[in-house]
Amino acid sequence: MYLTTTAELDDLLRRARDVGRFGIDAEFIRERTYYPQLALVQISVEDTYVLVDPLGPVDLAPLDEAISDPDVIKVLHAGSQDLEIFYYRSEREPRNIFDTQLAAAMCGLGNQIAYGALVDRMLGVTLAKGESFTDWLRRPLTEKQERYALDDVVYLLPVHDALLARLDELGRGDWVGEEFRRYESRDFYVTPDANLYRKVKRFGTLDSRGQAVLRELAAWREADARKRDKPRRTIVADEALVEIARTRPKNEDALGRIRALRPQTVRQSAQGMLQAIADGVAIPDDECPRDEKRKRLPASAELVGDFLHAFLKSECQNASISTSMVGKSADVQNLVRAHLESRPTEHNPLVSGWRGDLVGRKLEAFLHGKVWVHVDPESLEPVFEERE
Repeated sequence: MYLTTTAELDDLLRRARDVGRFGIDAEFIRERTYYPQLALVQISVEDTYVLVDPLGPVDLAPLDEAISDPDVIKVLHAGSQDLEIFYYRSEREPRNIFDTQLAAAMCGLGNQIAYGALVDRMLGVTLAKGESFTDWLRRPLTEKQERYALDDVVYLLPVHDALLARLDELGRGDWVGEEFRRYESRDFYVTPDANLYRKVKRFGTLDSRGQAVLRELAAWREADARKRDKPRRTIVADEALVEIARTRPKNEDALGRIRALRPQTVRQSAQGMLQAIADGVAIPDDECPRDEKRKRLPASAELVGDFLHAFLKSECQNASISTSMVGKSADVQNLVRAHLESRPTEHNPLVSGWRGDLVGRKLEAFLHGKVWVHVDPESLEPVFEERE
């Protein structure tokens, strides 16, 4: 069940290169540290299924190399966090990824379907449950833990085959390939310091100056969390960070009056926080983040947006694909807003790539008066037709 030497791992991955693919899953713990702690790796190549203990003597360098190899397909389920771990290990972008969860959504099997549900749906196999929240760093692992972990890759390659057939039948191979390319971008794994503030909950409640201060605070927190290898929330919680950016205290005593800050945090980190606040206050007005609070659309335009979102859902239902996979209500509203303000729309996800082919161009044509809409009396579905 276990590979115990680096040579064995290297031999297995050479075999994977020969056949062109392998399945992979990882168990990890991320609640206690800044960097997720890799606890176990599961690999399948053809009908071989193995466990690799990263806490043992095996060097994972051959696996790091294989994950960045563009000539071999890596099959994972909901693989973004697993791939993040391997990116941080090697600082090389993964290549040629096939995510079975994302592919399943493309096939109309539901957004974010669980692995067990997908295996049951595609292969008629029911997997055991009960170990997903186990402490994977504790040794020795039990036989039950090992079997549970191994099941995560035993069925990956058969599911891959079944999804490929479904995608080919639906003509969506290019669509899913377009989605998988996001895993090959460094930006998928690393958020620039200047954009970290946008991941802070309720950042949008701040005005432009408050967001400038929050930008400096978020960058400081990230550096401190990375240095101490601790989760961001244990340095300063999001709600405290937003309140600091809103009130902009000028000394340690004022920091201490912020209810969401623990006294220990103030003692340890006052200097860093106060410097970040001062840096944010000193930023020129024209270099502050633009206040993204927008005026509401006119009532008539909101109604148009609601109608177009209903049409979006109808088209997705007809195409057997999850609406949330294609676009959100906010994307539709932004499309309407851009039309009203005569702004370009090429950065709206609804009108680019396969989404544009599926529905985005129809929405734009409607906004430009090039089509009219009526309801099919039998199916009660909206129908777009070109104006004569």
